[in-house]
Amino acid sequence: MKILIDTNVVLDVVLNNAAFASNSKRIIELSEQKRFIGYISASAITDIFYISRKKLGEKIAKKTLKHLMHIFLPAP
Repeated sequence: MKILIDTNVVLDVVLNNAAFASNSKRIIELSEQKRFIGYISASAITDIFYISRKKLGEKIAKKTLKHLMHIFLPAP
């Protein structure tokens, strides 16, 4: 099964949004476990980097995005 993951789902985990982080984390874990093929849009990649860089700093944002690209495939 292929699933397109919304930007906000990823940001909930990256920025630890308490209201949604546990459910969003579970979605990411399932993709990491190859229970489905997870995709994020090409524009989400830049959005996630931009927002996480402002909150977490550039070094952590780059490391986080690199990790995410091992979990999800980019959807053009």
